[in-house]
Amino acid sequence: MNDGYESFESDFNIFNNRMSLLIESRDKEQIIKIIKEKHISEVNDEVDKEHKKDDLIIWNAIYTREIIRNGISKKYLHPMYNKFYRKIKENNSIYGLQEIELDMINEYMELLINDTEITDSFTVNKLLQALHLNIENHTSLEEICRSLNISVGYASTCFKKYKGISIMRYLREIKIERAKTLLLSTEKSILEISILLGFHDQSHFTNTFKKIVGISPLKFRNKNYTI
Repeated sequence: MNDGYESFESDFNIFNNRMSLLIESRDKEQIIKIIKEKHISEVNDEVDKEHKKDDLIIWNAIYTREIIRNGISKKYLHPMYNKFYRKIKENNSIYGLQEIELDMINEYMELLINDTEITDSFTVNKLLQALHLNIENHTSLEEICRSLNISVGYASTCFKKYKGISIMRYLREIKIERAKTLLLSTEKSILEISILLGFHDQSHFTNTFKKIVGISPLKFRNKNYTI
């Protein structure tokens, strides 16, 4: 039976309310599962890369809209949106575009999930947003505080008061959470992940990961790998 959808030369999920509901419910695992299944079909069907680019540009806008709908200011999303827009435009392989798609859902959903950690402090809320938005940008704490018009000392005092841990410890923890996601949902090497997340070197990343998670990144990937 023709349901009227075969004529769309794009990702059918764009027109499916199910994805919006999964985003709203923060069900990142199910979304990633759907995306990976779609990737297999795209390779088998030899999907045109230009169609794929168009779809990802649409998804970039959809994810941004969903985050804004959950209360995050547009100005905090501009760097993330622009970063993915440029990556999509510059990439010319289906596999590369598929990797960008997984990166997009990981970053946007982690921002959506972690932003539920709202405190009674306006300053700390803005710090939380900035830390998550800049997790892969190698932006220093000094630069973040400067953008918020506060001193590092004031930011550190407020953060410790409302979160119970230091900013740097919190940043290490969310970087390791991102690393866990990258290890399970991408084929990036451990070295690539350590560089992406701003660690001094692979050894520093591995030691920090093991201290927080209890096992090395390699053992974590081998134990849980799903690609």
